[in-house]
Amino acid sequence: MKLKFALLVGAALLGEAIVANKLRAWHCGACAYPAACYTQDQCCVPRVRYQVCYQTVVEEQTRICYRPVYHTVMKECRYTVCKPVYERHLRECRYTVCKPVWEEYDVVRNYTVCKPAYEQHVRESRYTVFRPVWQEYQVPVSWTTCRPVFEQHVREVPYTVCKPVWQEYQVPIRWTTCHKVYEQHIRECPYTVCRPVWQEYQVPVRWTTYRPVMEQHVRQVPVTCYKTVQEPRQKLCTTCTYEPVWTERCYKVCSGEWNVERHYVPGPVVNRCCKLPGCWSFDPCTCTSHYCPGPTISYAVQKPGHWVCHRIWVPREEWRTARSCHYVRKESCHVVHYTVCKTVPFTVLKPVCYTTCKMVPVENCKMVTCRRCQFVRETCIQRIPYTTCRLVTQEHCKMQTCRRCSWVPETRICRIPYVTCKMVRENHCQMVTHRRCCMIPEERICRTPYLVCKMVPEMRCEVVKCRRCRMVTEERSCCIPYVTCRLESQECIRQVPTTVCTLEPYCVTYKVCRRVPICVPLCN
Repeated sequence: MKLKFALLVGAALLGEAIVANKLRAWHCGACAYPAACYTQDQCCVPRVRYQVCYQTVVEEQTRICYRPVYHTVMKECRYTVCKPVYERHLRECRYTVCKPVWEEYDVVRNYTVCKPAYEQHVRESRYTVFRPVWQEYQVPVSWTTCRPVFEQHVREVPYTVCKPVWQEYQVPIRWTTCHKVYEQHIRECPYTVCRPVWQEYQVPVRWTTYRPVMEQHVRQVPVTCYKTVQEPRQKLCTTCTYEPVWTERCYKVCSGEWNVERHYVPGPVVNRCCKLPGCWSFDPCTCTSHYCPGPTISYAVQKPGHWVCHRIWVPREEWRTARSCHYVRKESCHVVHYTVCKTVPFTVLKPVCYTTCKMVPVENCKMVTCRRCQFVRETCIQRIPYTTCRLVTQEHCKMQTCRRCSWVPETRICRIPYVTCKMVRENHCQMVTHRRCCMIPEERICRTPYLVCKMVPEMRCEVVKCRRCRMVTEERSCCIPYVTCRLESQECIRQVPTTVCTLEPYCVTYKVCRRVPICVPLCN
């Protein structure tokens, strides 16, 4: 469609160019000759013929296709598991602990505090402030304004437009559709299941328990103690000292200094403008005063100069003496007396009371009923319905009405209004009231109150509560937990994934090429 529209616009522009050239190309330029060389029949408008051409147009069409889609469905499956069951039991155990017992007693404590005492005072301070005094005076202000004056105008602009003329024609359109035909089927799937069969039987369970028997004993425990013994000793120490030795050497140094020279540069000569004071003139007709400004004069003034400093380097050579220091090592020996603290062990026997616990075994037995499970295999058949789909094609055809457009040039006139503006000057004058401020000094007195704090000592007494601790033995018992395990059967259900296939429609876009007739104008 874009190519067709571009061809129609190009044909319209070509026709406009032919008309705008005042028809000078008729009969191969014969109309451009003088009036005596051609007749009136040669300048008549030629008859325009059209030639039918075919243009290739690419169109996009859509068709429906089907693709398999696989879904996963969860299927129920039953099975039996043996789950362990844990049971908690408690066993009593006795032991001895030392329990702290706290006792409280009172202690009297004396202390001194400083109590603040405040006194009120007033301090006078003198200061000077400036009080503003305002005065009003009149100043004439003159200004000039420009008032715009607008005028309306109209400008005629000729332009050429192309008017479209539409024609209708019939075009056959053919397409193919597919409709679905579904068929039902049944598929047999054999599978094997295991059916549990339970049997009961007796099992003797034997276990041994232990009964604690407590016994008191006393034993002599050797304890190693240590005592500190001081022993004098001597050692030979060698110390090193470094003595400085100074040496001198001479070397040549190339140096210099900067000399500063100052030159005076006079300032430039500039022209300054100065306006002389004006005068007031009284107008007896309007009873007003007008200010006439004075003339502006210019005079030459030389600005102050400045000094320019130039630095000049003056080289020189000089001999200098440098002192260097190096250290000489010197060793010395001396005897150092010191004391060594030595720890000497000795053994002491200490009686220690302890309790032993003897566990006496006790045999126990009981009959426990158990169940065993045997699985019996069985074959089953499951009927699964499924649906198949096949596509049946069908041809269609319809006539479509199309429109073609031809462009006819037409000349029109556009009236454009526009506005012109002219500025008219106006003079104004107004008296403006100004205010000036004068600062008058004034002395004032400020009274500032302040506090003076004095610390007065004061004796106080308080009773402080203290605590002391002593250890008291106490016998306690604790329960020690232990766990027993037994197996218990349980039936479980599990979801098994199964894949199911269905057909899903989707759209496919493809391109079709066809030839469309168009009309091209021909000039004889």
